[in-house]
Amino acid sequence: MKFIVTAGALLLASTLAHAQASHWAFSYTGFYDQEAAAFLPDLRIDGSFSGVDANGDGVLERGELTSLLVDAKGYVACAAGSNINYHCDADSFRFSAESGLSFSVSEYASDPEGLYGGGHFATTGQMVYDYQFNPYGGSEHHLLWTDGTALAMSSALPGMESVPAVPEAPTWAMLLAGMGGIGLWRRRRA
Repeated sequence: MKFIVTAGALLLASTLAHAQASHWAFSYTGFYDQEAAAFLPDLRIDGSFSGVDANGDGVLERGELTSLLVDAKGYVACAAGSNINYHCDADSFRFSAESGLSFSVSEYASDPEGLYGGGHFATTGQMVYDYQFNPYGGSEHHLLWTDGTALAMSSALPGMESVPAVPEAPTWAMLLAGMGGIGLWRRRRA
């Protein structure tokens, strides 16, 4: 009997947690390449993010993220590997239907002597910046956001079914039918 009550509670908790999960894919297209002095209309930065709006304010913030991929690099997952010679993190993040998407991510490293290193920074609305250095020289590359940079978003990760913000009627019906079935079974046993 404890198993059935526990199973029902887990089913309910799972449904409610699923209802609050947010999964999005995004793509920015068109950047000004500073070194080439040209606007590249087909250049894309793709990514995705997921999280749970834990405080229910309609805004997904950095502390509520479960994943953030920018060009296949997982910036939430890589933060655990940061140390004195290596940094990787989603430094800031904010998404809401009203204010849109904004984030800043970074990954940079150098050897302990500071002779070799490099990094990658991306801040939406501003710039993507890459650099490398060694004792023989270095390089930098800047991609700038412009009025021609377009954002496209979809409410699910590629290859996944779209996740509604609130469970649809059939989901609630199945949950209630299952709970009702458990209640009838318990009453019948008594």
